[in-house]
Amino acid sequence: MWTNEQIEQWKLRRSVYLEDKASIAHNKDIDQRRSHAQSEMIQLLNSFLDGTITLKEFNTVFQQKTQGAWNAFHLQGMSGGLFLNKLVKHVPSEDTFGHLFRLMIRVPEETPDGRRQMQAFVRFLEGLIASQQITRAQLQPGRVPFFLSAWWHIQNPERWPIFYLDVRQALLTEETRSKELQDPVEAYFVFRTHFLALTQALGISPWELEHLASWCARRDVETSDVGKAQPSADAGNNHHVSSQKRTCVLASRTEAKNRNDAAAVTRGEESGAHMEERMISCRTHLQWLLAKLGHKVGCRVWIAASDHSKVCQHERLGNLSLPSLPVVADTPFQQIIRQIDVLWLLDDNVVAAYEIEQAHTDVSISLLRLYDLGALFPERKVHLCVVAPQDRFERVRFELSRPTFRGHVLRKHCALISEELLFQQEAHILRWASSPVVIEELICSVSDQEKR
Repeated sequence: MWTNEQIEQWKLRRSVYLEDKASIAHNKDIDQRRSHAQSEMIQLLNSFLDGTITLKEFNTVFQQKTQGAWNAFHLQGMSGGLFLNKLVKHVPSEDTFGHLFRLMIRVPEETPDGRRQMQAFVRFLEGLIASQQITRAQLQPGRVPFFLSAWWHIQNPERWPIFYLDVRQALLTEETRSKELQDPVEAYFVFRTHFLALTQALGISPWELEHLASWCARRDVETSDVGKAQPSADAGNNHHVSSQKRTCVLASRTEAKNRNDAAAVTRGEESGAHMEERMISCRTHLQWLLAKLGHKVGCRVWIAASDHSKVCQHERLGNLSLPSLPVVADTPFQQIIRQIDVLWLLDDNVVAAYEIEQAHTDVSISLLRLYDLGALFPERKVHLCVVAPQDRFERVRFELSRPTFRGHVLRKHCALISEELLFQQEAHILRWASSPVVIEELICSVSDQEKR
C-alpha cells in the first residue's frame, strides 16, 4: 500500500503543515463546526431512517442547512445537496425510492456491504437512464460515491472518508484517478483503502489527514496558478499582456543598473498587477534560459507542463521541453516531480532540478518537491537548485534550517543560484557552457559573489 519511503514523505509534509499556524487554526475551527453539524445531521438522518419524516422533508432540511450551519462539510455542491435535490425531483415513485434510499444511506457494517450498497445505487440509476425514465443529464450515477460516502462519514468518520476531489488528488496517482470514469465505485474503495492506511501509518485522525491532504493539494495548485499557470497570450484577457512583449523585472533591473537609470524600475505609477505580470514573465525567461542551457550542454529538458504554452524570445516553452516526462519514479512521486520548474535529464536520469523562487511564490513547497526528488535517488548525484533573487537567499536558508529539513539530504545538497547572475551572464553562459558541470560553476560564482 504505502512504502516506508512514501510514509516518510507524508510525515515531512505534515511537519511543514503543522508549521502553518493560520491553516491549523482555520482547520481547528472547521472541526469544531463539523462536530456540531455532525450531531444535528445524525438527528435528521435518524428521523428519516425511522420514518418520522419523508424524503422530501429530509431534503428540505438538508438543502437549508448545507447552505449555512452545515457548510463545514462542503456538501452543497453538484455531488451533495444539488444531487439529492435532483434525486427527489426526477426519480419516480417517491415511496419506492424512499425505501431504497434508506437502505443505501445507512452506514455499512463492513467493506463488502458498502461496495454492494454503492454498486446497487449506481445500478438503480443506470436502470432508470436505460429505461428512459430519467436522462443522464438529470442525474449522473458517477456522483453516487461522493454522496453516499458523505453520509456514511457522518455516521462513522473513522471508517468512511468523504470522496473529496482535492483529497484524492493528493493521495492517488494520476493513473488511478483516471480510472474513476470507468468505475467510480471501485475508485472510491481504492481511495478509501489508501486513506485509512495512511491515517494508521501517520497516527492521525481522518479529519486531520483530510486537512493535510487538502492543504498539500491547495498549496500545489496555488504555486502552479500563481507562478506556473498564467493564461496564454491569446486567452482573450484584456489585462493579460503578451509574454513576447513583457519586460522581465530583473532583466530590467540589470539594464537599469548598467545604465544607472534607477527610474526605469522604480516608477511609482506601476500597478501591483502589472508588476506581478512582469515577475511572472521574469520566471518564464528563467525557464527559457535554463532550458536553452540544458540543451546546450547535451541534456534533455523537461519544463513543468502547465508552462508549456508560455512564450519567451518568440519561442514556446513547450517546444523546448520533452512532450512528457519519462518515468523517473514510482507514482505518486512522478506527479510531484513533473511539477518542478525545469529538469535536466541524461538518458532518463535526472541530473539537475531547478525551482524558481520569487516574491509571490512559497519556497517551502518548492523545497519539498526538491526533497522528494533527492530522497528518491539518495545514491545518485542530482543537483537540486533554487534559483532566486539574492534578497530571497536568506529566506531559502531559513526554510532549510527548519527542523523539518535538519539532517536531510536536501539541506546538504540544495544549491542557490542567483537570478541576477544568470541575467547578467546570460549571453556569455550560453556561449561557453559545454557540459552539465556548468551548474557547479554557477553555484561557485554565487558563493564568490556573496563573499565579495
